[in-house]
Amino acid sequence: INLSKFYDADAHDVLWDDLDTAVRYATRFLDNVVEVTPYFFDENERQQKSERRVGLNNMGLAELLIKLGIRYGSDDSLTFIDKLYSFIARASYETSIGLAKERGAFPQFQAEPFLASGFMQTMPADIREQVRKHGIRNVTLLTQAPTGTTGTMVNTSTGIEPFFSWKHYRKSRLGFHEENAQIAQDWFNDNPGADTLPDHFVTAMELTPEEHVRVQAAIQRWVDSSISKTANVPN
Repeated sequence: INLSKFYDADAHDVLWDDLDTAVRYATRFLDNVVEVTPYFFDENERQQKSERRVGLNNMGLAELLIKLGIRYGSDDSLTFIDKLYSFIARASYETSIGLAKERGAFPQFQAEPFLASGFMQTMPADIREQVRKHGIRNVTLLTQAPTGTTGTMVNTSTGIEPFFSWKHYRKSRLGFHEENAQIAQDWFNDNPGADTLPDHFVTAMELTPEEHVRVQAAIQRWVDSSISKTANVPN
């Protein structure tokens, strides 16, 4: 999910209803993928279908923060990130619980051991109770991968990272060329004569290691699988 696409310019907020719909559709889609994948080894099919492990991922967080006027790594960003990722986790978990009602829980599901996990112990009480009552379709639902290629392809911030730089150079089969972050270029286009970006436009070269870690901590609170975070810092 490209989070930068869920900015509501009129309300200067997140398009929460649209994001909720996207998370629920994506969770259902990923469960369908488990079913229709051609497995070349019976052992792989048995293992995957016994757990139905999926990992809904996102990119564009840093771009969304900039659009909202929030500096990546600030206290305000941590508060917002907690709200955002708890919202995503709830929508995904509610969908997987609904799928368990429709299609059955993953075959290895046992309520008490599942609820005893460190992650589930910190989930909201109503989600825990629904899982106990109805089961859940997927053993894991959420992950955070780097999305380096896909994020670059659609010209947004990759994974949960800040922008590395507003301007960088790429060497490819087409040669050596300059690339500019579109969001920074758009701001300069809208503010002719300005020569510096506002403070909430921040790159990896302006962040402390502690700010990177605090962002990761705020996000991984709501990630039940694995998370990738890179702390690019100045020399």
